[in-house]
Formats: sequence, C-alpha cells, structure tokens
Amino acid sequence: MLKNKNLLVATIICLCLNNGNTAFGQNVGVILAKIQNTQSAVIRNKNAVANFEQGSNLYKQGDLKGAEAAFRKAIELEPNFAQAYIALGNTLDDRGKPQEAIAQYNKAISLDPQDSRAYFNLGLTLARLNQLEPAIAQYHKAISLEPKYAEAHYNLGNALYAQGKLKEAVTEYTAAIRLKPDYAPTYTRLGNALYDRGELAEAVTQYKKSISFDPKYADAYYYLGNALYAQAKPAEAIANYTEAIRLAPKNPAGYNALGNTLYAQGKLEEAIAHYKKAISFAPNYADAHYNLASVFYAQGKLTEAIASYTEAIRLDPKHAQAYTGLGNAMDDRGKPQEAIAHYKKAISLVPNDAFTYYNLGIALGRQQQPKEAIVNLKKARELFQAEKNKEMVEQVDRLIQKINTQAN
Repeated sequence: MLKNKNLLVATIICLCLNNGNTAFGQNVGVILAKIQNTQSAVIRNKNAVANFEQGSNLYKQGDLKGAEAAFRKAIELEPNFAQAYIALGNTLDDRGKPQEAIAQYNKAISLDPQDSRAYFNLGLTLARLNQLEPAIAQYHKAISLEPKYAEAHYNLGNALYAQGKLKEAVTEYTAAIRLKPDYAPTYTRLGNALYDRGELAEAVTQYKKSISFDPKYADAYYYLGNALYAQAKPAEAIANYTEAIRLAPKNPAGYNALGNTLYAQGKLEEAIAHYKKAISFAPNYADAHYNLASVFYAQGKLTEAIASYTEAIRLDPKHAQAYTGLGNAMDDRGKPQEAIAHYKKAISLVPNDAFTYYNLGIALGRQQQPKEAIVNLKKARELFQAEKNKEMVEQVDRLIQKINTQAN
C-alpha cells in the first residue's frame, strides 16, 4: 500500500543571523543628532552633553558597559535629559536587559511625549520580547508623531507580518520603500509577505529589487531561491542558494534549502552533504535533522532515518512531520504498534494532515483493527477531497472496500 512521502521542511527561515527588528533599529547617532538640533537650548549642562557624546562614541565602538556608564552620568548631571534615557535604554537592551531598557524608554516618554524615537525604540524592545500588540501600538504612536518615519513603518511591517497580517504588512513595507527606496531589506521583507500570499511572481520581483540595491545581501538570494523553487525552477533556485551560501557561508538555512532542491532532483548524496553542513553550523536545527532523516528513509537506511527523526523530535517535540516520518520508519521496521503511536502523536499536533490519517489507517488495518482503520481512512478521504486530490480519494476508497471485504 502506498505510504505518504516524507515531505521536506522548506519553511521560509530568516537567513539573517541578526534579529529582523534591528535592521532599521536603534541608533544612538540619530538621537545625538536630534539633541544637537533640537535640545541644545534645553540641555544647558555641558558636562551632561559631553558624557552623552562619549556614551554615543563608546556605543558605536561596541563598548556597551562604558556607554552605559557614560549615559548614566549624563542623566545624573541632567535628570531631565530625555534623549539620554533613550540611549541608555538602547544600551541596556543590547546588553540583554530588556526590562531595564523599557523603564528607560518610558522615562524618556514621560519627559518628552513628542519624541517619536522613544516610542520606536520601545516598540523594538517589546517586539524582541514577542509582545507584538504593545510593540505595534508604539510603532503607531511613533508614526502619528512622525508620519515619514521609514524605520517605524518597516518595523511595524515586521510585527504585522509576524502576526500573519500580510495585507497590513505589505502596506507598511510599501510605505517604508516610498520613504526610503534604497534600503534593500524592505524589498526582501515585502517579497516574503507576497510569497506567503501566494503571489510568487511579484515576490520574485521584490527579491530582485533587493539584490539590485545590495548585491551582497545574502537573505535576498536565499528567499529568491525559495520563490524560484516554488515556481518549479530548480536550476535557478540552486544558483541563488549557492550565492546565498557564498555570501553567508556559516548560515545553515541556505544549506538546508539547497539540500531540499537537490533531494527533489534525486541527488540524494549531495542533499545529505548539505543537510549535514547545515547541522554542523546549527546542531539544534530540527528541520535539517528531519530532512536528513527523510533522505535516509528514501535510501532505505532505516537505522539512520530513525536516529535522525528521533533527534528532530528531541529538538522540537511539536515537530508533527518528524513523528509521521518516524511512524513510517517504524512500520517498515515491523513495529506497527510504535508506528501507530507516532502517527497518533502527529495527528494530535496537526489534526488536518491527510497522509498521516491515511498511514494510520493502513497500520491499523494490518493490526486487524478494521473499525478504527476505516474511521481514520474516512478522515483521510475527507481531507484529500478538500485538497482536490482525486488520486488519493480513489486510493482510499479502494482501501476501505478491501478492509470491509476482509472484515466480512
């Protein structure tokens, strides 16, 4: 009986090693320019300004501890120095102290409620804490004060995208591009939103625009590869994944994606090499372990497949596809009860996967449990029908008829 193929995981994964929110992120230099332009009459304490400038320079040099001390000194000398609180917040956030950073931003807002950058940087920190709704509120506040704030539109787009609000994200990315048309990452982010909406051709256009502004931007090549792969253009996808790897040779996502494309072409050993390369850079990369297991399974190497599926599950206990794959391998190993348990676990995590119900039905039928087998096969049929998979609907009908005949 036909068993489902172990589908490779090719989810769009951010190739960039930095948090996406920092691309248009905190900038002490911008704050320094603002104080020099708008606050010089207010901040009369020259020593406070000198400490602020020292902190800004130390921040740019990567000396966060020194920058923190300088900003605190500036605040000590001038307690109403709103911009110093923002800069201190940025420094604390970069030092892994987000709650302390939030307190500094809120203090800045209390001193100067019209400073859009305080709301913007507060939004960044909240977004990094995955507090998306509060972050969105801060970005909106920043934009209400400064409608042409490109960075706020961009990061608002990121937060909306993370919530799956693709239409709204597209609107914000488009606004950011209008305000700052030469910033490559915005085109890539817009491409991702369009990709997720199924608008592949337009996504490709945006990724190519991104590359035109920054030919060394590895993320754009990676995502362009994904879109081309989805368009059934494997040769072009491979070329772009290869370029992404050349530009970011230690990033695992490119190797994983290239492995998927090679696997689809039947180049299993090459695919294995790339999955292993991905894992060498990111040992906890569950999807790469899963994909590696799927190739081993396709080769009939059940021991290796079981080991890799098990590792994927250890790293990601909610990896439904890994449970399905492990179920397939255990079934082939002659361990149907273990297979059944894994299929049921997969269904508990993703209750609408037709092939998992189908495989479970097959395993139950072999174990002389016809009633339960038919229940699961009927569920599989319902899902296949919704997917308009006529071939599998017919396959399930034949299997149900066979089980009924045997039972009677």
